[in-house]
Amino acid sequence: MKKFSPSFAALLILSAFAYAGPEPLPSGKEMKEVAPAPAPSCFDWSGFYVGGFGGYKRSNVDLDLTLSGSWSVAPQARDLAEAAGSEDLDNDGGEAGGLIGYNFQRKCWVVGVEATGGYLWARHSKDSGTIFSTDAEPFHIRSSFKTRYLSTVGPRFGYAFGRWLPYVTGGLAVGDLDYAQELSFSGLDIREGGDHTRTNAGWMIGGGLQYALTSHWAVRAQYEYIDLGDIDFNSQFGTIVGRN
Repeated sequence: MKKFSPSFAALLILSAFAYAGPEPLPSGKEMKEVAPAPAPSCFDWSGFYVGGFGGYKRSNVDLDLTLSGSWSVAPQARDLAEAAGSEDLDNDGGEAGGLIGYNFQRKCWVVGVEATGGYLWARHSKDSGTIFSTDAEPFHIRSSFKTRYLSTVGPRFGYAFGRWLPYVTGGLAVGDLDYAQELSFSGLDIREGGDHTRTNAGWMIGGGLQYALTSHWAVRAQYEYIDLGDIDFNSQFGTIVGRN
């Protein structure tokens, strides 16, 4: 909404200039009745609606690897492994899904609630390459992180300008986090690590701009910031945490 505050203020000022002014002086004749200012003209967004969407999502993923147990006797290898296993694993990908909602409207103010559900192709994997240390065999670390589905539900608040509807939104977000990390020693059949998948509930906030093409069809662009929390698991070599 912040983007549209200056435009809204300009409309109010222009209206004031258009309809405010000195009253005419009496002329001895009967005064004519001044017509009231017309009600604001805006599209009617009220009622149920359904739709589909496609988009792009980028995930900021911070990894945190903490080694324990037998790694305490190889401090150099432990420090190198923790550094390599704690790098960012940011990923991005497309999204496609559907939505359903309902709008209430009073004059040009629009309040509604909307639910969306989509499938994501947001995933990334990384291999550290061979890590050498003086107190352990050479090893490398593989990490992967992906999100396959995302659902949101929350209210929308907007003000219609003709056929345009700028709005803000926020509410609940639910998605799955799939995290895996494995450490293997070169030349040895030794692998340590694991994987974990969990559905997390978080929050989202955003805004958008919608335009009514006809009385039954509309298009829009929307931006969202979503936080789904973190996921972690314990393995033979410590605690692994991934945050999205």
